[in-house]
Amino acid sequence: MRTSPADWRPRDIEDLEPAAWGALRAGTASVTAGPGAGKSEFLAQRASYLLETGLCRRPQQILAISFKRDAAANLHRRVRTRLPNHADRFTSMTFDAFTKSIVDRFKDLLPPAWSMRHPYKIGFSSQAEIRDFLSNLSEAAPDEFRSAAFGIRQDEFITNLVGAYALAPEPQNPATVVDYAVQEWWDQKYRAHDVPTVDFIMLNRLAELIIRSSQQLRRALIATYPFVFVDEFQDTTYAQYSFLKSVFAHEGTTITAVGDRKQRIMGWAGAHTDAFSEFEHDFDAQPFEFASNFRSTRQLVELQHHFAKRLDVNARPQLSQVVSQVGTSLVQIWSFSNIRLEAESIAAWIAADIEQNGRSPSDYAMIARQRVADLEPKLAEALAAQGLKLRNDDAQVGDLKLQDLLRDDFVGLLIGLVRLGATHGGQPQTWREVVATLGRTMSTSGNRRVGSNIDDMLSTFLSELRSWFAATPLDVTAGNSTDLADTLVDKLTTFVTYDDIAHKRVFADRIEDLAATLEAFKIRLTDVLGRVSSWDELAGAFTDDEAVPLLTIHRSKGLEYHTVFFIGLDGDQWWAHARDTVESTMTFFVGVSRAAERLIFTQCDQRGSPDPIADLYEVLDKAGVPYVRIG
Repeated sequence: MRTSPADWRPRDIEDLEPAAWGALRAGTASVTAGPGAGKSEFLAQRASYLLETGLCRRPQQILAISFKRDAAANLHRRVRTRLPNHADRFTSMTFDAFTKSIVDRFKDLLPPAWSMRHPYKIGFSSQAEIRDFLSNLSEAAPDEFRSAAFGIRQDEFITNLVGAYALAPEPQNPATVVDYAVQEWWDQKYRAHDVPTVDFIMLNRLAELIIRSSQQLRRALIATYPFVFVDEFQDTTYAQYSFLKSVFAHEGTTITAVGDRKQRIMGWAGAHTDAFSEFEHDFDAQPFEFASNFRSTRQLVELQHHFAKRLDVNARPQLSQVVSQVGTSLVQIWSFSNIRLEAESIAAWIAADIEQNGRSPSDYAMIARQRVADLEPKLAEALAAQGLKLRNDDAQVGDLKLQDLLRDDFVGLLIGLVRLGATHGGQPQTWREVVATLGRTMSTSGNRRVGSNIDDMLSTFLSELRSWFAATPLDVTAGNSTDLADTLVDKLTTFVTYDDIAHKRVFADRIEDLAATLEAFKIRLTDVLGRVSSWDELAGAFTDDEAVPLLTIHRSKGLEYHTVFFIGLDGDQWWAHARDTVESTMTFFVGVSRAAERLIFTQCDQRGSPDPIADLYEVLDKAGVPYVRIG
């Protein structure tokens, strides 16, 4: 039964702030919100509002586009949990996945000059390839373009020029050096090959051309998706914005763009310099700014504002909605003479705080600007001496980073099956998650019958898996972890019908991507099997939930922790700060805003002087952050 818009109330939260209510009920809107403002939560509530009130009518759908796969999956989970009966009408995916799906499904609509004779391959050009291309281009360019061709910047060519270029249905004589350079790129990388190798920027441009070439397809997309959400809008690239404008800047589509200008840390990947301003102009979007922070305590929010003002002198202060659980929030700079002392001091402090307050190791995080692998050995050793573990989320596992592997839905399904199989009862949440994920791989018709079938099938499989576990005791000295991993993976993939779900693209956009995930899962599984002595330890050791995470600031984006150790306030970590102080300060701001209660910066003489980031130290000093020398 539908709820009238006037009677609708938020789900699972008490209320929304006034600006959020305005944006919720608005048409096309530009929503800027600082860290901890609940941007993803707002989009989930807006989806509930549109679906429950019937403003988004069946069979219409909401399309939610995110920058990263984990953000897209998180938003989908939020809506699915709140509105299981409407989950099939909420499509959440990345920009790259959406544009790739357009090319895969409708490539026959490409104009003849761009037609694909054979399937394409996905690949990425190295900086050396781009440099060589531009060098050769400059030498071979017609006289009228030669001088200007030397001025094309290698670091901007793909992201800003190829990415923002609208392909002509038929080849045109180049009028500018950009026309000439981009057309040469497409001729050499795409048109000259029977099986072209393209990256996601090129796929984006092909998708845009397909839709521009077919009014029928554009009308179908607008009819299917009258409401579009774009999350992390500040990281939208030139190619993605061009696509959005080409497809949805028309009557009949309501777009909600959400993000934070101060957290634009993807400039290196071609993020638009100010997508919000252009969006508000091109789409006549109504601007809203959220004022609340639901993550951090007052002292931390005030610190964040000092850096926000550095990025935007007109930045408005956020209002903390968090009541401190530790009395006074702790913000300090710890300075050390050597790396060993730094690691031991951090580990001892975490161990003492856990002992005193009963928190989980996962409530703490260690973040750094870059090269966290260099920090891992001493930190892991120091934590181990305190009986704690470290998890390097930036570690490479096959073709994936560990963080991406552990947050993958397919991996969550497989390790959930292991967790259920190794225990007898007591895992109701895992059971619900596994059943829900399995449900995504099956037909949506006859929901009650399908749900019952899933429960029965799962019970039967788990019984067989438990029998195998019982008959196959683990022996870490046997050295057979590879064989065990192969056998277990075979059992799991047979049950979930891996080949079927790979072709359905339930968990990945390409079969190759899912294969890479499965291979990384097997690598991690083999490693863990060599370290545990019983099957009931396997799932916990695989996910390492009871470990202190170590990760880069980029990987910490969107996450939050009770206490954050911001490691490396020195020249070694921030050697490139002077090259682009604005984007570097944005990265720093993201790191600062991950903490809920405590934030401790560390500096180590052994790694380098703090002089390269003296300006950031100046802000910390003005904010009253105490400097403590230890050893």
